[in-house]
Amino acid sequence: MSSFRTVRIMLSSAVKRITLNPELLSGILIVLVFAGFAVAAPLIAPPEGEDPYMLPKDGWDNVPHPPSPEHPLGTMPDQYDMLYGLVWGTRVAFRVGVIITLGRALIGVLVGVVSGYYGGMLDALMMRATDAFLSFPIVAAVLVMLSVSVDVWELRLGEGDRAIILALILFGWMQYARLVRGNVLVERAKEYVRAAVSIGAGDGRIIFQHIIPNATRGLFVLFASDVGAMVVTVAALTFIGLSGGEPTADWGAMLQTSRDWIIGAPTEAFKYWYTYISPSVAIVSFSIGWSLIGDGLRESLDPRRRKILRRRRSRR
Repeated sequence: MSSFRTVRIMLSSAVKRITLNPELLSGILIVLVFAGFAVAAPLIAPPEGEDPYMLPKDGWDNVPHPPSPEHPLGTMPDQYDMLYGLVWGTRVAFRVGVIITLGRALIGVLVGVVSGYYGGMLDALMMRATDAFLSFPIVAAVLVMLSVSVDVWELRLGEGDRAIILALILFGWMQYARLVRGNVLVERAKEYVRAAVSIGAGDGRIIFQHIIPNATRGLFVLFASDVGAMVVTVAALTFIGLSGGEPTADWGAMLQTSRDWIIGAPTEAFKYWYTYISPSVAIVSFSIGWSLIGDGLRESLDPRRRKILRRRRSRR
């Protein structure tokens, strides 16, 4: 009964923090809207063919068509449906953002924990390796991965997309490593860790039962902020042509397909606005939602920020 009461108190406290933080609440609502589109994609835009992530065509005309009853958001060149790509692209955005961020976090946590806990020469070597990875430009990393053409897993994406995802994981874990290492150094110096060492507890038990659960400060904030940023990065790299292939339900690929129509004739500069407005709004809104969640978590989980917010509210 006491454990149930503790869980109830924790849930009520979490709900109170969310409702009192407009940034966190707004971010959660935006992400939930996108999650609703992702779940309801088969109902909103029924798939045509075996692969639901391939955009259906409604003709062979190379000129985009404006919104109509058949295509509420218009069509791209070669008559690919904009609404279909936008809805199914939501699933790709969640998949890409979460997979890249989760891969970064796993590598970063592993490096940060080992480096911070054992210290010494191992810590120095691992941090120098981290600095070396930080100095490597991400675009160059993507180009290297594209040249190697490593096929790691099937994400219903093109080979270029898989190379981009792998490059962003392998060359993006450094922030997590530095954050976790700093937290581990703080926890390792505390009395409860010294007590565990004094009674003969093994390194594995100390790391997994004591260090890691208490060294997550700032980790979830970085994770939430990184999800939206990765979707924007992948879309930008796809837009500039680092990923090719047939048009798929991916916001970056949609912009790449329509990039020749972003600027029309001098007398009709924005005639084909429907080819880029909807995927651009989706990318920006998705990123803003996750950024708001990250900022909201930072304010809700940081005691100093909570005190500052309380002072500001009391003054009002």
